Amino acid sequence: MILLEETFNVETVTESVGDKKKTYLQGVFMEAETRNRNGRIYDKKEMEKVVEQINDASKLNHHILGALDHPSTLEIKLEEVSHRLIEAKTHGNQIICKAEVLESTPKGAILKSLLDSDITIGVSSRGSGSVNESSGRVSNFKFVTVDTVATPSCQNAWPETIKEHLDMYSRGDVITDLSEAITHDLMAQKYFEIEMMKFIRQLKQ
Repeated sequence: MILLEETFNVETVTESVGDKKKTYLQGVFMEAETRNRNGRIYDKKEMEKVVEQINDASKLNHHILGALDHPSTLEIKLEEVSHRLIEAKTHGNQIICKAEVLESTPKGAILKSLLDSDITIGVSSRGSGSVNESSGRVSNFKFVTVDTVATPSCQNAWPETIKEHLDMYSRGDVITDLSEAITHDLMAQKYFEIEMMKFIRQLKQ
């Protein structure tokens, strides 16, 4: 069993819920019976089980949580959570999903700021399974979640994650500290927005 990650581009949607506006990511999150950019082919029946898993968890209000960038393990850590999976459905061999951005979490606040600044964000599934070296077929797939990542400019490029950008940015630690502080200190929101705009301008250069 190995760690498996697959990346897709998605669109951002804002919807009014009562007197509040919520931000969602939606689109193709996974795909079956098609060789992807990593040379893997997922079984459609296993992908249908993923759809059931996402929807069943949502109905019980125990939504599957996703992180801002892939962690190095299969574990879901609450401090990394940026969104939750709301619903999923099949469309042919594609898995169409919708995820709500959790703006009140530290990593969700970073994700929302990036989306508001028109930074392209993708989603990448995380799970484990076995891959047949000759056919590329995945078996015994165990779905964990779908994370948000920076998307590559071409099909053959490896995703360069937001975390890597922050690590290289001279004030990356300041942004991380402020993103954690805004859940307790509303005054930190102002400074977080200023630092995020500086970081985003650097990304666009």
